[in-house]
Amino acid sequence: MKKELTSLRGFVLVLMAGILLASCSKKDSEPDSIIVGKWNFSNATVNARVGTRSLSQYLMEEFEFTSAEAQQSVLFINAMIQQAFTGSVELKSNNTFTSNFGGTPDTGTWSMSQGGDKLTINSDSEGPAIFDILELSSSRLVLKTTELMDIDLDGDGDEETVTITVEMTLNK
Repeated sequence: MKKELTSLRGFVLVLMAGILLASCSKKDSEPDSIIVGKWNFSNATVNARVGTRSLSQYLMEEFEFTSAEAQQSVLFINAMIQQAFTGSVELKSNNTFTSNFGGTPDTGTWSMSQGGDKLTINSDSEGPAIFDILELSSSRLVLKTTELMDIDLDGDGDEETVTITVEMTLNK
């Protein structure tokens, strides 16, 4: 059980890191003026898959969790992710940004795609992150990103491919 909790903790940390890396982005077009400003985190939905299985299925099959235990673990991970995103980002007109999510300040540059459907964030502390812009108005921004990572979640020496899709809503 201790090995399972350690592996689960490691998975949660990797999941959060992947999401945080993906949480900054930019796009280049006329909507630039709408996107400029301070955006406050509202909520996020997270979908994690291990290979072709949902996270719940993976936990039940690999760690012999009951359905209730798997669901509780998924809810716990989602709550941790919500907490990690609590904060704001300010996208400035000179294509720089400052952010503070989960108590971690960051700076860098941002850009928007020509068609206004992608936001790229180049963090000073992390690599670039690209987001699909699902919705952009003067008061609401909905972003979506998918990250793939290979990690040995169950400690068997073989890496599993983890796919994390995050859709987050920010409000001005």
